[in-house]
Amino acid sequence: MMKLRNAIAGALAAGAMIGAGCGAFAQPEVADTPGNSDASRIDSRNAQEGDDKDQPRRVSQQLDPGVAKVLSEVFELQNLKPPQLQPALQKLNDLVAARPNMKPYDKSTTLQMRGSIKVQLDDYQGALRDFQAALDAGGLPPNQNNQLRYFIAQIQFQLENYQAAITGLNQWIASARAEGVPVDANAYYLLAAAYTQVKPPNWRAAQGPAEQAIATRAEPKKSDHDLLNLIYSELNDNSRRGPLLEKMINLWPGERSYWVQLSGFYSTTGKDQDAFSVLEVAYRAGLLTRESELITLINYYSYFDNPYRGARLMEREMEAGRIAKTVKNLTLLSQLWSQAREHKRAIPVLQSAAQSSGDGELFYRLGQVLLADEQYAAADRALTQAINKGGMNAKKTGDAWLLIGTARFSAAKPEDCDQRARARQAFVNAQRYPESARQASDWVRYIDAITSTLAAQDKLEQQQNEDARQDQMARLKQAIQVCRLRGGENCAGQEAQLKALVDAGPVKLRSTCGGASAEGAPAAATEPAQPAQPEGGGQ
Repeated sequence: MMKLRNAIAGALAAGAMIGAGCGAFAQPEVADTPGNSDASRIDSRNAQEGDDKDQPRRVSQQLDPGVAKVLSEVFELQNLKPPQLQPALQKLNDLVAARPNMKPYDKSTTLQMRGSIKVQLDDYQGALRDFQAALDAGGLPPNQNNQLRYFIAQIQFQLENYQAAITGLNQWIASARAEGVPVDANAYYLLAAAYTQVKPPNWRAAQGPAEQAIATRAEPKKSDHDLLNLIYSELNDNSRRGPLLEKMINLWPGERSYWVQLSGFYSTTGKDQDAFSVLEVAYRAGLLTRESELITLINYYSYFDNPYRGARLMEREMEAGRIAKTVKNLTLLSQLWSQAREHKRAIPVLQSAAQSSGDGELFYRLGQVLLADEQYAAADRALTQAINKGGMNAKKTGDAWLLIGTARFSAAKPEDCDQRARARQAFVNAQRYPESARQASDWVRYIDAITSTLAAQDKLEQQQNEDARQDQMARLKQAIQVCRLRGGENCAGQEAQLKALVDAGPVKLRSTCGGASAEGAPAAATEPAQPAQPEGGGQ
């Protein structure tokens, strides 16, 4: 806004002062603003060739002395420190009111200067009216008329009258081209920007002027490239947008957003390796500080089979405070450590996250990691908490029962039938869930087979022991008879052994499973609490 105000006011005041001070209107030396140099060239050609069809050729037009005197006073007021704009405006208002029939040159010059003051006072609507009236009066040479057209278009843009700005800019550009004068890059930029602001935006029409702005500009300007990048993005013109973003990074390597945009562009066009490489370079250059960008880079490490490096990066950024220690982020960190087979590092991270979680999901994941690390009792406890805390869908709830059964079975020693019975009960619970039922049934049959085998072994051992007792009793009886036939002097000891065997009775069945019945039926487990419905937990 300030730049526009100063450019217009400086250019117009300079022209008016020359006319007021010299008594004749001459070509002003205007500020180097969009359109000014072009307008000067146009006027120079007109003066030489006299080919302006709308207006006659003007040479040294004279201001009325009274008008020139007022304009000179206005100019002095404008140049005081600080500028006296309101008194200057009042003088011009009085002049217009006092001289309603000014000749075209005087009228156009006066309105032109009043419009410039209104611009400085942020009265853009008033300035627009005065500039248009100055143009309509037809008193100015062609170069100043064309300059006014450009200023009018700028003000229309400032007032968000974008369609009017487009019309004016196109007219101004056409006039410049007709005279063979190069169009200023700022005019192309403004035209392209106007096309993007109309409702709906005309992205296709904006493309040409935006490309011309870059081609015309002597030194690369970020705003030009930003606008064209937006236009290509809206047009889904990937063939042009990619090279443009690469060029922007080379021109402004310290601009974080360009690296992020290029990475995103590569990702959406299926070039994930390039997207990863761009983000990695940006990170090493210290450009990535936002959590979302860092998380994207970390996920790329996981995607490209380097979870260890991703986990290390995430830990470092958490310590630096750039990544928050939320449940979601801690879960990701634990997954990275697990993917890297660093289960002992994943466990404390998951424990911290699980304690802060409102459901059993993270305890379920913790149980998985503990089981993979062969910490069976801890896995049993974590998975039990997962089921009791709830919040899991049926699939995960059934899987949690399977994992509990697996942990209990893995922890059981050969003679620990009570532990296997607890494992069996977990598998029975898992049978309630369709997606885990088949695998759970296999486990139940396997444990039952073990139990049956052990029971059969116990019966066999019982029978073998009983047979051995009977054989020993028969031998003792025979020995006692022989002893008695020989006089019976040493028979008492053998008779005592026989009596002990008879008194002991048949050999009893001894189960390998200390906590199971002789028939091998497992005792029911009561923890964790069994769900009332097969769905269990939350869906």
